[in-house]
Amino acid sequence: MKTIFGVSSMLPSNQKLKNGYTMYDWVMRQKCFPTFWGRGLLGPHAITEEEVAFLRSKNCKIMLVVQDLTEAEVSGSNGVKEAFRVVESARKLNVPQDNSVTIFAEFKPDWSVNHNWMIGFAGILSMNGYIPGFIGNTDSAKNFNFDRQCSHYVQATEKVNQFGAVYMATEPKCSKPPQKWKPFCPSALNREDMHLWKTGTTTFDKFVVEDIYARDKAVLDKIW
Repeated sequence: MKTIFGVSSMLPSNQKLKNGYTMYDWVMRQKCFPTFWGRGLLGPHAITEEEVAFLRSKNCKIMLVVQDLTEAEVSGSNGVKEAFRVVESARKLNVPQDNSVTIFAEFKPDWSVNHNWMIGFAGILSMNGYIPGFIGNTDSAKNFNFDRQCSHYVQATEKVNQFGAVYMATEPKCSKPPQKWKPFCPSALNREDMHLWKTGTTTFDKFVVEDIYARDKAVLDKIW
């Protein structure tokens, strides 16, 4: 299986490290050229227009992630408020509203979530020309909540094709590029439904970068 390598980080890809390299260049030297880079859309470390231009100069696609959510928010029943906040920030960054760009809600591994929050979040994004994406703990043995709630979301939104949602698996971890596509997935989905797979992390000095693999080139068409 030919894998497509990308990464995600809390801090900017163009941040200078102590060794003089940018974060992007250091990842490239340690691994390979990242095809896409996940960055936060909101919060204190959110991506800027300057960083967008930097990644564009590297021919690197941008995976937009909502990294500043809280468990209190996503375990509630209404994701509309957060979704409108996301839409406003995406507009300010000039992210196209033509149903070609995915914006991911990231749930931490031990969080409880509510499928009604997911429905509200996805519906507003879809209504405003964006594709909803979800990143959650796909190992039901570690956190059964995401398995159950994501499956409820899939079943509840079946008639609208799940709003075209893109899913990222976070389990199992592996130290090398996957040779076979075997990410864990919620019960209502299959492995082929998992578009991306977060396999682990790499640490550079005090900076942590998450290693992510895309299933195929078609997934890249849904990343900015």
